[in-house]
Amino acid sequence: MFELFASLDRSAFLFFNRTIANPVFDFFFLFITDGRNWIIAGILLAALYVWKKRKEAAVGLSLGVVCFAITDSATYRVLKPLFGRIRPCHPQAFVEGGRFLLGHNKFLSFPSNHAANAFGLATLLTLMYPKRWYWYFPIAAAVAFSRVYVGLHWPLDALGGAVFGAAIGAAVYYGYRAAALRFTRLPRLPAQLPPHPRS
Repeated sequence: MFELFASLDRSAFLFFNRTIANPVFDFFFLFITDGRNWIIAGILLAALYVWKKRKEAAVGLSLGVVCFAITDSATYRVLKPLFGRIRPCHPQAFVEGGRFLLGHNKFLSFPSNHAANAFGLATLLTLMYPKRWYWYFPIAAAVAFSRVYVGLHWPLDALGGAVFGAAIGAAVYYGYRAAALRFTRLPRLPAQLPPHPRS
């Protein structure tokens, strides 16, 4: 069974990494996959969020940091060593015909940190602001897909990271929601909770 999944994963990798490759995708997904390209946009969006939402933004940004910290550290320090899967760009993977746009490396593969982080934040933001889900999940999907396209991850790595990240994003949201209902001094989450009984 494992060999069947591994074979399907390899075939899917070569399709997304090689068959659909073109110069436009190369440029776009290389840009998307580099976390440094998100720093300025992230700072500007966070500043706009604080300016427009004030106290609400403090809760949202804090939960975002918590979510990111959990997904990133759990993926890198717990899940990857646990599964021990090598990347398609690992020299020992021998993926004939693969395109490795960012070269080879020997880091572990499953699940994808980028996918977990992106889907964790997308899920958290969707639960906080459900009317804007169509912004969050396409961006998260593009980040996860970029890891496969540039040759750094297998498709199952991206899928596993997405599922894990979404679970953490939901856990952070509902965990804070439960705490806010119990402890009345905690700020409300945006438009998702009834007023405090005492208010």
